[in-house]
Amino acid sequence: MPIRFLVIDGFNLIRRIYEARIHKEKHLGESSNVSGEDMKQVIEATKSSLARALKAHQPTHAAVVMEQHDKTWRHLLYPEYKANRSETPSMLMNKLPEFGAAFVALGVQSFGVESYEADDVVATLATVVANNNGEVVILSTDKIYLQLVNDRVIVYDHFANKRCDGAYIKEKYGIAQEQYIDYLALVGANSNNIKGVQGIGPKSATTMLAEHASLDRILAAQPASTMLKKVSTRKSDALRSRQLVTLKTDVELGQNLKSFRL
Repeated sequence: MPIRFLVIDGFNLIRRIYEARIHKEKHLGESSNVSGEDMKQVIEATKSSLARALKAHQPTHAAVVMEQHDKTWRHLLYPEYKANRSETPSMLMNKLPEFGAAFVALGVQSFGVESYEADDVVATLATVVANNNGEVVILSTDKIYLQLVNDRVIVYDHFANKRCDGAYIKEKYGIAQEQYIDYLALVGANSNNIKGVQGIGPKSATTMLAEHASLDRILAAQPASTMLKKVSTRKSDALRSRQLVTLKTDVELGQNLKSFRL
């Protein structure tokens, strides 16, 4: 039976539900007190959400990949990486073992790899499965995963019930899927505090990629236009941004695919 692997970006799922149920419904600030009963409801809601995803996608294998919240190679390369993010609420961090137990109750194990972000672990797991002729559904609202999309890998927005594949990328960004990393290198990734190239927005990036196909060709072109000149003068920013947004697919997972079978 072919592998159909559901890979859940664990903290993305947890944080989205936490924010929706605690801060949006109760209009609480980060400093407000959140009760144990509040957190119990968030844990149950997260468990129910994962149960719905399992029912909807009918995977043969599943794993929840968790952030380790430690410094990674990206922080060493770029100290300002994710510097724009607010600190994770302590109540949420303290309850992570209980979230893990809720996942196990559904038959899904959670894991992470020290010194690597969940993004890189998800990317590696998806690549391994796809290379073994399996199908992969990445459950996340994080658009960084769109770079992994191919005929065996899709990203699924669980909250919008939206399948994000090559056609979605073309419609939303006006680029081919294989151009997505270069697109991010140019425009940046605000959620991770990656600046991209100053003065280059989505429209400019799309226009240049339509004409030159890739960042390397943009950098090699004669800077005859204002857009090309901006990229040329900030070449190091573009290349660093590309390195930061590119997910690693060779992380040592320390896991066997059989251990994730449902």
